[in-house]
Amino acid sequence: MQTIRSISIGSAFKVGAVTSILLFAIIGGLVLLLQLLLGGIIGLGAGGREGAGVFGAMAGFGIIAYLFGIVIYGIIGGISSALTALIYNIVAGMVGGLRVSLD
Repeated sequence: MQTIRSISIGSAFKVGAVTSILLFAIIGGLVLLLQLLLGGIIGLGAGGREGAGVFGAMAGFGIIAYLFGIVIYGIIGGISSALTALIYNIVAGMVGGLRVSLD
C-alpha cells in the first residue's frame, strides 16, 4: 500500500482546468448545435426573412457565449481543483493520506 500524502496544487489546477474545458466543450457544443438547429428551423419557419435575421443574431450570441463559457469554465474548474488539493493536503497532514494499492 502506498500513501498519497500531498497533491501538487499547480498540477491539480492544470488537470482541473483542462478537464473542465473538455467537458464544457463537449456538452456546450452539443447544446450550441441544438440551439442552432432549432433556432434555424423556428426562425425561418415563423418569420421568413425577418426570422432569419433574428436567427443570425441569436446564432452569433450563442457562439460568443460558448467561447466565453469555455474560458470561464476552465478558470473555475482549475481554481476549484486547486482548492480541493489544498484542503486535501491540510487534512492529509492531520489524519494521514489516502492509501492506494499500486500494481
